[in-house]
Amino acid sequence: MANNQPVKAIDVIPSNIINIPQPGKVAAGSSSTNGTTLTDASGAFLDDQLSGGDVVYVNNTSEIHEILSVDDNQTITLRTAVSAAAPYDYKVYKGNGGTLREGQLGYSLFVGTAGDLTVFPVGVDEAVTLKNVANNSYVPLQVQRVLTTTTAADILALE
Repeated sequence: MANNQPVKAIDVIPSNIINIPQPGKVAAGSSSTNGTTLTDASGAFLDDQLSGGDVVYVNNTSEIHEILSVDDNQTITLRTAVSAAAPYDYKVYKGNGGTLREGQLGYSLFVGTAGDLTVFPVGVDEAVTLKNVANNSYVPLQVQRVLTTTTAADILALE
């Protein structure tokens, strides 16, 4: 395989405040609570070395939340409230910095369904909109965050 080929990918959930997390889930399970508390009786959050800034994807929704604190092995406090009804399944990924700045990981994107793509490129503090990105297109720009004004869908971040 060539050195410039992606080897990891993560589904992108657009957010105006949370960067695309690092590919490869570090925890997963089912929460018995919603709101800003994620509770999983079989969790091992401290053992999994989760921390503030890591990112929770709520399965089968377009919800993305940043971890504010890890309270114990079974309880996480989120920065924003989960609107999905409990119980819900979740996946946790390592965060990629909460603010746009140099040194954060960037990703090339694959767009499955056509539309406009509004993003923050790496090291840039102003969003850019790529108009009319076609179905099944690769976007070679290094991106930290995909904004909610994006109309394209089925987006993967490639590392």
